[in-house]
Formats: sequence, C-alpha cells, structure tokens
Amino acid sequence: MPPPQTLVIELLPDTTFARGEGTAGVVDVEVDHDDLGLPVVRGERLHGLLRDAWLSMQARVPELADAACRVLGEEADLDERSILRIGDGNLPEEVRTWVRYAVGRDRNEHPLRPEQVLTTLTDVRRQTAVSRATGAPEKSTLRSSRVVLRGVRFTASLHWLAEPGRDEVRCLALCALALRHGGWQRNRGRGFLRVTLDGKLATTRQAAGVGGVT
Repeated sequence: MPPPQTLVIELLPDTTFARGEGTAGVVDVEVDHDDLGLPVVRGERLHGLLRDAWLSMQARVPELADAACRVLGEEADLDERSILRIGDGNLPEEVRTWVRYAVGRDRNEHPLRPEQVLTTLTDVRRQTAVSRATGAPEKSTLRSSRVVLRGVRFTASLHWLAEPGRDEVRCLALCALALRHGGWQRNRGRGFLRVTLDGKLATTRQAAGVGGVT
C-alpha cells in the first residue's frame, strides 16, 4: 500500500483557526486566511495538533514510540529530523483556481475583493462572559470571532522524506483519528474535527488497526 499523500480536515461545527490578531472594526479574533481571502490551516499548526494527539495516547501504544519520533520528530528538535513534512491545509484546488481568477487583475468586470471571498465561507459569532455570582453578562466582555462554516474541508499535502514503514503509517493514522478538536477555544468544546488520511475514513481506520467505521 502506498503511503498516504494528504491529510483531510473536515469541520463538523463552525470552527476558528485564529491568525493571532483581529480585524479592526470587524472581529476581535480573525481566522487565518491567505491573500485570496480563503481560510487556511497552517502546516505547523496541524503538526502541533497531531503531536498533542500522540501525547494523549502514547501510554497505550508504547510499541509505536520510535515510529512517532520518526514521523513527528523529537520534542524541541530544531534540526527537524522527522521523515514527514505537512503542508498547509487549503480548500480544493478547483476552488482556489476560480477564486484566483475572480480576484485577479485579469478579470475586467467586477472583480471580487478578498474580504468578500472570506465572508462567503465564514460567519461572525459574538459572546460575552457571564458572572458566576449573578448569571448576568459582565460589562465590557463582549468579544466577536470569525468562524469557518461547518462542512468545509481542508487538504494538506504530506511530504515523506523517506519511505514510511507500517508502524509509521499506523502512528499517523492513530493521531489523525485522535485529533478531534482544533482551533480557538478547542478546550471549551468548540472546533470538532474529522481528520483522515487521503480523505478516506475506512482506510484510515484500517491503517490504524482499529475496529469498524463510525
């Protein structure tokens, strides 16, 4: 079986992969997006989420410790000696091609602005902190965040620097299945994800050596 070539991330509810800053006058927490206005999930962020997934399960599969080191690298390894490089998670190429034309200089009539593209794939959520004592909203705590709409799928390329063995693929598949939350406020019940190898859940579960498809 050839090694997996992509990692596919599907947003089950609306999710925010934040870019670390807001957009003045629009939102306090902005989603990460490219110069076309298309949301993106950076490869280094995916790598970090996969590593977190591995750390949460490593005690149950100690036999994969060496494989995890080869796939994800050692902690604080500045030399990047792992055999896997993860690209940015992008929308499908046909979508990117159309949007590239729609916002490009070659379109003579009514070209789209990147911010228009961004708003078609996102929404804005507003929330405020609630007082534990009174149950009422606290003053000056209203914050707005942009979310990418559920159902959007990102695809990140997988670049193998060496041919992975069965254990390496199994480790990656287990990490993908265990990666269930991502993005802003993921520890507060937001950002449920479905992550698969090459977009195939059954194949991912088979590679991971786990039971039936859910």
